[in-house]
Amino acid sequence: MKRGEDVFFFTLIDFLLQVFFFGLLLFVAWQVQQQGSEGDRAREESAEKRLLEGVGVSNIAELTDLLTKMVPLENLRGTSDYMARNGGIEKAKAAVDAVNAAGGAEKLAQYDRQVKQLTARVSELEGGWGKASCLPNISVNGKLQPKSVARVLVDDNLITLEDPTQEMQSLLSSHGLEYSAVQKLTPAAFRTAFAPVVARQPECRFFLSVTTRTQYLEPMRAVWSAFRTQ
Repeated sequence: MKRGEDVFFFTLIDFLLQVFFFGLLLFVAWQVQQQGSEGDRAREESAEKRLLEGVGVSNIAELTDLLTKMVPLENLRGTSDYMARNGGIEKAKAAVDAVNAAGGAEKLAQYDRQVKQLTARVSELEGGWGKASCLPNISVNGKLQPKSVARVLVDDNLITLEDPTQEMQSLLSSHGLEYSAVQKLTPAAFRTAFAPVVARQPECRFFLSVTTRTQYLEPMRAVWSAFRTQ
């Protein structure tokens, strides 16, 4: 083979390789474009599906038909039953106006949290203050009120029980306690001595008539841990 023919031959091979490479490049670019298009179609189909499910229809034709029907708000799909269950649209409007007048939903949520916190605090301080009397109510000046089982004097560091009724004596006896042993107790000792009373009857409280001679809350909290006062 002559030298000129060699040059022509290698030039031809180089040209064919360039054509092949360019074709391969076009093929890869086409594949990438196809994959991108399929991804776009998949995303569009997913978004369309979520839209249809959110509105409550099965296809675009049904959605178009729904949107072109001009109807009153209370007749919109899914709203009529809700409005009926909650007193109608006028009551719903009144509720919204009341919420806005009170400062909005966030303000009401803040109030609700504050009420729950205060309720929990009162319950902690007063030890079952809302419990009913363990004894039947009695009539005093024509009005029913819980019967007191004793009188309690509350000082800074001492709680004294006085004038125990028969019910108080029976209560002490049922817990293996003597009146003389619990007549004068420190707040901490009072809590310990009468804790079994609450443990045995947590659904109710016995009442005491109270005379306070202290400015501190802790002695009263000791009394409220087992009794209610009046």
